[in-house]
Amino acid sequence: MDDGSLPRRREPGPEATKPEQIRDVAMRCFAERGIASTSLRVIAETAGVSLGLIQHYFVTKNQLIECIDRHVLSIFDEALGGQSEVSAADPAADAGGRFAELMYKNPDVMDYIGRTLAEGGAVGSVIFDGLYAISAAQGARFAEQGLVPNDLDPVWANLLPLVLRVGTIMLRPHIERYVDGSLYEPAQTSRWDAAVSRMIREGQMS
Repeated sequence: MDDGSLPRRREPGPEATKPEQIRDVAMRCFAERGIASTSLRVIAETAGVSLGLIQHYFVTKNQLIECIDRHVLSIFDEALGGQSEVSAADPAADAGGRFAELMYKNPDVMDYIGRTLAEGGAVGSVIFDGLYAISAAQGARFAEQGLVPNDLDPVWANLLPLVLRVGTIMLRPHIERYVDGSLYEPAQTSRWDAAVSRMIREGQMS
């Protein structure tokens, strides 16, 4: 997201000619400039391709946005869905660890999510609803394992872990004024994950 500083990422090279490459360039542009403020022409200039090539793959800006949203949610679903070998022993740490790994491996995805949620509108709703569905699926697995108190509010049990995690992304520029280094550095995400997992474990699963 744009925090008033210079863009921290390198500009893509002139070889961004495949639809997946164009999608990724567009995602960075949307994250840095905002969706409403970014035209297909701006994306074409950033990607080093013609506007016609982008429209060959994505006829409209909305089609490009839909492609990005599917890509983003598939990354989250693949990383956070299901169970790992350690989830039964410590499900809160498992879920948090997977999210932390997502953060430092996919900073562009995280910035895109932060921007879309901050801007609101239809795109933000699609992203939030998709992330809520993933959080709800995790909560259902915890409940099936008998890890969640019976009197815990089911809606807020799904919302609060999501707020803790996604809220961190949205507030990244401010958070980085209080921590040493980038939020997306592995050491920093591990520190963040340990704190969030403890809060969830001692609240949601106490």
